[in-house]
Amino acid sequence: MPETVDMNNSPGGAERAIRLAVEKLGGRSGLGMVGKSVGTTARRSLGLARRIAGPRAGRHPDSEGRRKVFVIADRMPPGALRPYLEPYWDDELHVVAPEPQVEWGLDGEQRRYHKLDQHSNVRWHLKLHGPVDVIVYVRRGTSAKHEAALRQLLFHLAPGGSYVIPMAKITGYTQGRDLGRCLATMLAGLADGKQAASAQDYDELLWATSSVTVDRDFIRIGKRGRHYLKLSDRSTNRMLGSRNHNVAVRQLELLSRGELTSSGQVDSIGATRELVGLDPAVKYPPMHLREYRGRIGFVSNSLVFTDNEILPDSFRHHLAGDLRNPRMVNVDESFARLDEHVRPQETIDGAFYLLDSENSGHFGHLMTEVISRLWGWPRAKEENPDLKVIFRLRHVNERNPELEQTVFTAYGIQPDDIVWVDHPVYLQTAYGATPMFHNAMPHYVHPQIRTVWRRLRDGLDRSGAPQFDRVFLSRRDTLGNRRCLNRVAVEERFAAEGFEIVYPEDYPLRHQAGMLEHARIVAGFGGSAMFNTLFAENLEQMIVLNQEAYTARNEHLIALALGADIHYLWNVPEIQQPEEGWSREAYKSNWTFDFSRLGTELDRLLVGTRG
Repeated sequence: MPETVDMNNSPGGAERAIRLAVEKLGGRSGLGMVGKSVGTTARRSLGLARRIAGPRAGRHPDSEGRRKVFVIADRMPPGALRPYLEPYWDDELHVVAPEPQVEWGLDGEQRRYHKLDQHSNVRWHLKLHGPVDVIVYVRRGTSAKHEAALRQLLFHLAPGGSYVIPMAKITGYTQGRDLGRCLATMLAGLADGKQAASAQDYDELLWATSSVTVDRDFIRIGKRGRHYLKLSDRSTNRMLGSRNHNVAVRQLELLSRGELTSSGQVDSIGATRELVGLDPAVKYPPMHLREYRGRIGFVSNSLVFTDNEILPDSFRHHLAGDLRNPRMVNVDESFARLDEHVRPQETIDGAFYLLDSENSGHFGHLMTEVISRLWGWPRAKEENPDLKVIFRLRHVNERNPELEQTVFTAYGIQPDDIVWVDHPVYLQTAYGATPMFHNAMPHYVHPQIRTVWRRLRDGLDRSGAPQFDRVFLSRRDTLGNRRCLNRVAVEERFAAEGFEIVYPEDYPLRHQAGMLEHARIVAGFGGSAMFNTLFAENLEQMIVLNQEAYTARNEHLIALALGADIHYLWNVPEIQQPEEGWSREAYKSNWTFDFSRLGTELDRLLVGTRG
């Protein structure tokens, strides 16, 4: 009988079993199966595959009792792969390989072929057809390559799934390194019921592993827990249509991609390091308006999910390389998982338009990220007259959401069509729109967002609002983040030039819109107060004073859409951004306007604002 070690129960013997098994197959020397008959090995592998992969192990069957199985292989003699396929003949079988072979008996329906050009193709095919129940990795490679493949592919498995590696496909095994070290760490964590202090790099693998079993022919890793594929906006229609038959996605509207070039001037003055995101032209992606039908989890912080996917409406920076949301546990660039406490326990009837925010109740996030998704509301409401908008409060009795109500009703949404919840719920039908504003690399703003801004402004009662030609939007010291430590001196300099000094929070939103509507020049400290410039109709210039560790580019994107000149005067923060990475403390750092270095430039700009 082959020596089998279940790593749940035998941590002391696992490394020994792995070493002995590989040594028996010539793995230590890197010779693999040299000197052994392929036919003999294949026959033994066939029997062991039935037991190790388990005829019904990892069962997550479809309505006909079939599992979804992926066999991933290199180019090999025509008959050599078939023994790895036959144990799964009655399942939905997918073969990923450089080229198909007649001997495999694939029919293009229940048994399908997918072309392997490079390793990224493997992940693409798994994403498109996942989650899967069994992965058999029949590619020959070093222990290091097998460890890398395991890390990339394990999360594609459904709960209870199996990842199978034929020992004959591992070359150059060395005890305590690469795959051997990885498996030993996984078994130690399973045996101890906790993660070892030295296993930080294995946290998610440990979380996702239910068992590890080794004999002389196979390594089999059992999968626990559910991992959700993070859907990008551009791939959602195809992915959901292929992966998830419990949720139907329908595209109601598509706006073409394009490029917006500023008709104004972009000045960046005084930075002591290279700053990005201030280009005079931006490329914007296609804008999708979608309807989702099925069970849609609506959590908070804009997180929405299906059975196995995180929807793109969850990500305010939906073009980032690694999509993030604070309510999910990020696993890698493709997958996340959800803690139990965020899962809904209740379903509410009806159809809902998604207008939640990653930072609920924050004026700046509402006026940039949330309202940039309003463009799809008229079409969606026409499609479904019973449609309502929905957003989330963070907890019971947190606040009166009068800000959201004011904004949404100004856009033309009836009060009875505005719904908010204070706990996770399941929705039966949801509508989502790609944001027209993206304040992260690659930055973009869609030119049609001006239609949204105008409709919002015109829906506010602006009567009685003060009118100013030149305005300085200031920021009180009590607000905490990014305090300008010589604020008073800055205000005095602008006031001496004839600017009206305004604290926007002293006015209702309708008056903020009214006073900015006809402003010709708007200056101020970078941040949410400057976002009111989106209400301007004939803005000529923006002057933004800020510290260079502040990486948001909201003011620049607004100026691009308005066609206004924008002049940044950058100052050194108390805490600078690191050379590598990003620091929230630096982003929020206090600063002092440097009159000695920037005073002449400021005077030049102020003279140029005189009418």
